Amino acid sequence: MYNKSIKIKNYKIQKLEYTNPVHCFEKFSNKYGSVLFTGHGNNTNSKYSIIGTSPNFEFQYQIIDTDNQSSSDIWKSFKELLNYSEFHKLEYPANMCGLIGFSTYELGRDVEILPKTTIDSYKCPIVQILAYKTYYIFDNLEKLTWKIDFEYEHENKFNLIKEDGSSFKITNLSQESTPEEYLQKVKKIQDYIVKGDVYEVNLTQQISGDFKGNPFSLFKQLFLVNDAPYSCYFNLGKIKIISNSPEMFLKVNKKQIETRPIKGTISRSIDPEKDQQNRLTLLNSEKDQAELFMIIDLLRNDLGKIAEIGTVKVRNVKKLEPFKNVYHLVGIVEAILDNKYDYIDLIKATFPGGSITGCPKIRSMEIIDEIETFTRNLYTGSIFIINQEYLNSSIVIRTAIINEDNIFINSGGAITIDSDPEDEYKEMQTKIKNIMELLN
Repeated sequence: MYNKSIKIKNYKIQKLEYTNPVHCFEKFSNKYGSVLFTGHGNNTNSKYSIIGTSPNFEFQYQIIDTDNQSSSDIWKSFKELLNYSEFHKLEYPANMCGLIGFSTYELGRDVEILPKTTIDSYKCPIVQILAYKTYYIFDNLEKLTWKIDFEYEHENKFNLIKEDGSSFKITNLSQESTPEEYLQKVKKIQDYIVKGDVYEVNLTQQISGDFKGNPFSLFKQLFLVNDAPYSCYFNLGKIKIISNSPEMFLKVNKKQIETRPIKGTISRSIDPEKDQQNRLTLLNSEKDQAELFMIIDLLRNDLGKIAEIGTVKVRNVKKLEPFKNVYHLVGIVEAILDNKYDYIDLIKATFPGGSITGCPKIRSMEIIDEIETFTRNLYTGSIFIINQEYLNSSIVIRTAIINEDNIFINSGGAITIDSDPEDEYKEMQTKIKNIMELLN
């Protein structure tokens, strides 16, 4: 039974001299399962960095196609795993360790019955979760580092995966849609809005190419350009996740829930006057504000399903946050988890994130399946670390997926009735400017 592989027999905390988390991870980057969470931003999002290496346990889940009928198996298994884990009982900072993994956008098909007409560019589990023999915790504010070694009741070994060289090369990049095709997709969504089907839909497209070399080299160069607060490198053998995400999905400490949807984007400028002008333009944009407010309302509704009555509150309805290449509008929504529910119920109630689906969510997801060519898979899913009293997770955007010798990058934005199709195309390009400049 897999619970013995996550049942902690003993553990040891060792305090180390503080070091840069990316530099520390370098020696683990070629090991199967190794993961790095790091980034810079506000103190809430970037106080801690975490490394997991030498996995002792791995769980994968694939949805079996049963004529689009939803199954509860994944949620039952997820609950069992969480209940078996005992990281939350340990002393600080060991109590910040936990199960680390991802859930793809396709997990939404196990929440609702949805059509599936998109093409799979690559195959990966719907959910993949690991527990590690060794974790490193970095307090980036206090400049502290701890190494935490775990001994489990049953010990497993995973093979080493090696990448050669320290560079990378990308060729044959192609976009899912031409500019003209993208504009037509925007207009089609606006037709649905006029008919009353939806208020807002998140439209994305995929860019793909051939990849050779060391994926961690791409991560390092991308992080150097933009050290986004939810940056992550995840080595899963054939698949490598290189995430440069700015967006929190769910963060929970005991029962206190926080989510921070992003809606509204404008580019930065090296000219201070132009940069300030762009900042004010975004703050005063009625269209972007409307996008954000609709998603805040959607998330309030999602959280209301599992929160104590009267605890769902909007702490900040519109906050401008600066990043290296863009400004974003961010909302902050809080709630207190009802005692009847656990973190798995919370994820199920809110997945996929409203900021990357649309409003109303289910109809938006149906339109996404109709209009987008390729299955999103990891893109707009979530990467997380979880134990029974702590959850921190991101929305997988601004992310490159390496699948053997191929690379996949997606980008998009929210389409409303006020959207200008050409502006939407430009915004889609702006969001992945850092990645594309490196790839080209």
